[in-house]
Amino acid sequence: MKRSATVILGLLVLSTVALAAPQLVVSPTLYDFGTAMDGAVIEFAVVLTNQGDATLQISGVSYNCSCTSYQLPKRTLAAGESVVMKVTFRTAGYSRYPQPVSQVLTVSSNDPANPRQVIEVRGYVRQLAAHEGAATTLDRGFYVLVDLRSPEDYARGHLLGAMNIPFAELQARLGELPRSKVIYFYDATGIEAVQAVQLLQQNGFLIARAVSGGLAGWWLALGDLFFVWAPDAERTVATGTPYYGTFSAVAPTRLAQEFQYVVDLRSPEAYAQGRFPGADNVSLPTAEDVAAWAATLPRPRPGTSLTIWIVDEDGSVACSVAQYLQSVGFSQARCLFGGIAAWRAQFGDELLFPVP
Repeated sequence: MKRSATVILGLLVLSTVALAAPQLVVSPTLYDFGTAMDGAVIEFAVVLTNQGDATLQISGVSYNCSCTSYQLPKRTLAAGESVVMKVTFRTAGYSRYPQPVSQVLTVSSNDPANPRQVIEVRGYVRQLAAHEGAATTLDRGFYVLVDLRSPEDYARGHLLGAMNIPFAELQARLGELPRSKVIYFYDATGIEAVQAVQLLQQNGFLIARAVSGGLAGWWLALGDLFFVWAPDAERTVATGTPYYGTFSAVAPTRLAQEFQYVVDLRSPEAYAQGRFPGADNVSLPTAEDVAAWAATLPRPRPGTSLTIWIVDEDGSVACSVAQYLQSVGFSQARCLFGGIAAWRAQFGDELLFPVP
């Protein structure tokens, strides 16, 4: 009897050992990126979990296109353990294929029940329309324009898209400025702008520039081009003697050749959490509001250019606004294709500063 019990126990142990096996569970097995512009880089995470009761060994990950790649930090998983695999799909050239397009990766492992599991990435890839712009294009041309005058002077009127940091506050507010982009400073005559450039250079900002001559120099060269006034402000000509003497200066006419303006259509709450420096937060809920607002925008003159970037969370409203602006003569109006969500997917929170 005792021997029989021992035999039975041994058989149970052998049965348990025989049943022990790894089990790979993949999530998600399908990643649908919706619609992307040609050239966009799609990145997503896949969680690989061993839900079995024996060690899982991932022997390989294969794919059929160099446009697809992955990063897998660990290939051996104990029972119950998980690892995150980062997958990248480069869409360059895919707009010419029948849509939607897809690519697959195959994960091979020692899971006896399912030794090969497929992960599919799928979506629509298309070329940008004339009124749409890529996040990389916005990033490449982006600069910050800073008005160093008092809040009162700034409120009466300022250059379009300028943010206000009074010179006396600049040292304490350097954290509001990106180190990787050109920063243009202007004041009334150009003297404080030169000092601001020196201050930034001392603090590691290598591409700060002064608008030569300040607003007085701007007025002599361009009049009130790209200047926006408060509704009740007296439109007086900027006065003072322009100061031009610095190697880190840009002429007003040069800046006017590549002038930019960023308009953020998101809610005030979303805007406050992270916006492009100098972007204006504008609410345009109706077509009538869009038309009325567009009528207030300054227009470029021969030899100058105004690029207007319209941004929202996903590009849906911004692109219709940009399309309207182009229809009324603002040929350089663009929406950020895919919105702030697309920007974050590519650049994270870079250039998205909270409102102080």
